[in-house]
Amino acid sequence: MTSSNISSRKQNQYQEQLSIGNGTTHDEEYPYLSDISQLLHRLSILELEGLCTLQEMLLAKSFWEATNYGGSPEKCKKRLTELYGEDWDEHVKFRDHFVSIKRYYVWSLLISHRQQWNQREK
Repeated sequence: MTSSNISSRKQNQYQEQLSIGNGTTHDEEYPYLSDISQLLHRLSILELEGLCTLQEMLLAKSFWEATNYGGSPEKCKKRLTELYGEDWDEHVKFRDHFVSIKRYYVWSLLISHRQQWNQREK
């Protein structure tokens, strides 16, 4: 807030630069990115689907399918059987080879967040 005292006005005009209210955005390229990321990771898949636009959902689903055997758990199990034999579950964990789509929804939403800040900066 600017002081009515002219001699101290210049000194106080930068007072709010590092205040508590905007401290989380100071010196970050994408403000609130870590806060949004934490929030998104706490949400369920259905809640994330509700936040995603059609484009974001298609992006997430296409990357998920590309990295997770076309989205088929059966294909993943077949491949694990080919690599490790019939007792593959004794050697590796299924979840390490077939990731939930939730991770990709979060990733897609975070990309959108970055794009929105990039557009704002222009």
